[in-house]
Amino acid sequence: MATDKRQNRKVGAPRKTRRKNNTGTVPLVPLTLNDDELYARVALKAYELYQERGEDPGHDLDDWLTAERLVKAALLHGPGPEEPLHEEL
Repeated sequence: MATDKRQNRKVGAPRKTRRKNNTGTVPLVPLTLNDDELYARVALKAYELYQERGEDPGHDLDDWLTAERLVKAALLHGPGPEEPLHEEL
């Protein structure tokens, strides 16, 4: 078998490849919640929405459904971008 002097390997032989270490990536781990944990997260988010609206009563179902949608979206896609700490003028 012939030898390629530039790469110091036998011609026709399979190349040895090195795998890159992906230290900068986070492995995707499936997140599972039981019903009680999901309920608690939705309840907390619904209460936060109620407070943000000025604690105006009568919108509990809207708050709950919005909270449910937001919590499930955060679980599927990760949390949304955070608001900036301050606005630059």
